[in-house]
Amino acid sequence: MSGSVDVSALASRLERLETIEAARDALYRYAEGVDTRDWAMLAAAFSEDGVLALPGSVLTGRSAIVDAARETLPPELITRHLVVNAQVAFVGPGRATARATVHYERAGAGLEAIGWGDYTADLAIVDGLGLITRMVFTPAHHVPGSLPAVAARLERLETIEAAREASWRYAAAVDGRDFDLLAAVFADDAVLTTRRGSRDGRDEIVAYYRNALADPVERKHFLVNQTATWLEPGLARLESYFLYTYAGDDTSILGWGTYVDRVRVLDGVGHIEEKRISIDVHADSRIGWAGEITP
Repeated sequence: MSGSVDVSALASRLERLETIEAARDALYRYAEGVDTRDWAMLAAAFSEDGVLALPGSVLTGRSAIVDAARETLPPELITRHLVVNAQVAFVGPGRATARATVHYERAGAGLEAIGWGDYTADLAIVDGLGLITRMVFTPAHHVPGSLPAVAARLERLETIEAAREASWRYAAAVDGRDFDLLAAVFADDAVLTTRRGSRDGRDEIVAYYRNALADPVERKHFLVNQTATWLEPGLARLESYFLYTYAGDDTSILGWGTYVDRVRVLDGVGHIEEKRISIDVHADSRIGWAGEITP
C-alpha cells in the first residue's frame, strides 16, 4: 500500500539509537560514580562479570572494581573525569562498542595530577540500561600535580631563576662599570650593606659604586655555590659565594666572600631589594693571603 509505514524498520532504527544512547550513558555513569564516590552508581555501570583493564592491573567483576576504587580514591581526594568525543557503534540488538577520550584531574591527598587517555569499551544493554562488560583505559599523558600546583611550582622556579639572573647582572655591571645596568639591577628603595656601612635607595647605591669603582683596574667577579630560597610569590633569597680579582699596573688582588640578596621579581625581571656583602679575604696575590689585607 502506498504510504504504508514499515513498523519493523522503525523499530530497528529506534533500537539502534536507544542502544547507542544507553551505552554512552554507561560511560558517563562510570565517571560520575568515581567522582562522587557513589559506589552504587559505579557498580551499576558494569555488568556483574564486567572487566576494567587499567595500566598494571585487570579487575574482573563488579565487586572487585568497586573495591579497588574505594581503596585508591580516599575521601579527601577530589577527582574529575571528563568524557569527551564518545563514539558509540551499534553492534547488534543490545550490544555496542564505544571509544572516548577522558581528561582527568586530581587534587588533594598528595595525589595531584592531570592527564588524558582513551576508554575503549564493550557494552550490553539490559532492560534499557547500558552495562560495561569490558573497558580498557589507555593513558596518553599524565602530569603529576594539579594545574594550580603545577603553576605554583613553575612560579617558584621562575622566581628563583630571575633572582639568579639579577645576581649575574649585578656582577656584569660592576665588572664593566656599567652604572645604567647597575641602577636597573637594584630596586628603587634597595638597601646595600657592606663593612663600610649601609646605603639606602638606588641613587645612593649607584653613587657609592661610582666612587668605589673609580680606580682604573680590571675587575672580575665569579659567583659560585648559589643557594636560592623561594620566600613568597615574586620574592626569593639568594646566598652566593663570590671570588674576585683586581688587576692593574700595580694591583694584583684576589679575594672572596659572600653575598646575601633579597630579590623581588616584577614582570619576570629580578631587582635586588637588599644586598649584604661580607668579604672574608682581600689579599695581594703576590704576597698571599695567610695574613688578611683589609681593603
